[in-house]
Amino acid sequence: MPTTTSIIDTVTTPPLAALQQVLDTGGPYAGGNHTLSTFTTNGAFLLPAGTYGVSGTYGVLVITSTFPASAGFEIGWNDAGFPVASGDQYEDRIAQVCMIHTLPISGAQVITQIFDVHTPAQLLLWPVYLGSAAVIGLHVFPNFAVELYYMCVL
Repeated sequence: MPTTTSIIDTVTTPPLAALQQVLDTGGPYAGGNHTLSTFTTNGAFLLPAGTYGVSGTYGVLVITSTFPASAGFEIGWNDAGFPVASGDQYEDRIAQVCMIHTLPISGAQVITQIFDVHTPAQLLLWPVYLGSAAVIGLHVFPNFAVELYYMCVL
């Protein structure tokens, strides 16, 4: 079903070619729940070292860094860049990412998008909603661990 998106939100989301991934040095994130409103970087990319708000990002690249030996998967397309370029799909969820926004008047926190991660590397993109603080709810399933690379315009 189509959803209504304002023209301002549409023009504030940059094209994919304008985005660069920035490693969250707070990771890797192991099994369990993590509520993330900020991320840190050591300045390895063009973004200076520091702490930044999730609200200023356009998505996140979730890369699985630890796989349990018992994790079952279906083999998919692969190239020499495994696990970054892999179509393998794990039967169990590796992680779930919930994009949570705070409504400006009531202050209520609402989930605006839910992403299930089933591949070794998965890019999740979201629109920027102006005037609404954003938080990520990350659940990593037992015996997995993930690294997060936030998508930023540099």
